[in-house]
Amino acid sequence: MYLGESDITAILADLAAAGGGVEVTLGGTTVTGLLDREAIEILGDQMPGVIAAEEMVHVQSEVLPGLQSGAAITVGGTAYTVLKVLPYGDGAMVRVALRKP
Repeated sequence: MYLGESDITAILADLAAAGGGVEVTLGGTTVTGLLDREAIEILGDQMPGVIAAEEMVHVQSEVLPGLQSGAAITVGGTAYTVLKVLPYGDGAMVRVALRKP
């Protein structure tokens, strides 16, 4: 159990009710997550550097059984493949890197 775990559940439910979250489905389980698009600099020391946009979704840890690299996942109605699952902070949330199949 993580510190503030029940708070995370309540916050995500409030975001979903306000239209600020996104449905994340893996197998038969659907939860609320936060979709994020971040720009990442690749080969930054090369001239010119390359900027890539990555799509990620943040979900509460351990709520999607089978969440791992290569899994088929649906985020906001769009099909993706899980590229990588990255826990952050105290591990109560994970950042899921996505790619379109």
